[in-house]
Amino acid sequence: MTAYPAAAFIFPLLFLQALDAQPARPNFLVIFTDDHGYGDVSTYHESDVRTPHIDQLAAEGMLFTTMRANCTVCSPSRAALLTGRHPDRAGVPGVIRTRPENSWGFL
Repeated sequence: MTAYPAAAFIFPLLFLQALDAQPARPNFLVIFTDDHGYGDVSTYHESDVRTPHIDQLAAEGMLFTTMRANCTVCSPSRAALLTGRHPDRAGVPGVIRTRPENSWGFL
């Protein structure tokens, strides 16, 4: 009978400790470049360009080898990355142009 009062005291403390424990947040680094090819950094392929800091990030972290671009030009791809939507739905279906007669979309 004396074990029940002790359990009634210990279990709430364990519950509060479980609530206090938070998982570590993941760190993401997205490097978004224009006109970037698979062999442009030395991490993926022997390259004329030395990229020691990117190589170090790749060696210490996770390296992705499958890439996909939402569009062949930079503006719609950036809009898709920042909004999580298809470029047409993000309002940037193509290159952003400065003249109204040569532009389309929301920008």
